[in-house]
Amino acid sequence: MGDLVDIATRSGGGIEVALIWNRDEESLVVFAYDAMTSEEVAIAVTGAEAADVYQHPFAYAHRSTRTLRIDRQAWS
Repeated sequence: MGDLVDIATRSGGGIEVALIWNRDEESLVVFAYDAMTSEEVAIAVTGAEAADVYQHPFAYAHRSTRTLRIDRQAWS
């Protein structure tokens, strides 16, 4: 887990979002979870688009690489 860095995390309105940097793979991923719909997404992003996807993850849900069971407690 030391290779994963939580760049930013937010929650509100039943939605939790995290922007994670993977040092080993040198990649960024936005994870999001909507408690009302149980929708979970993992979206690979570039540095240039990371902020926009972080702010509006479900607008990019069509790019989700997989549905995940996310350990939301680890974000705290």
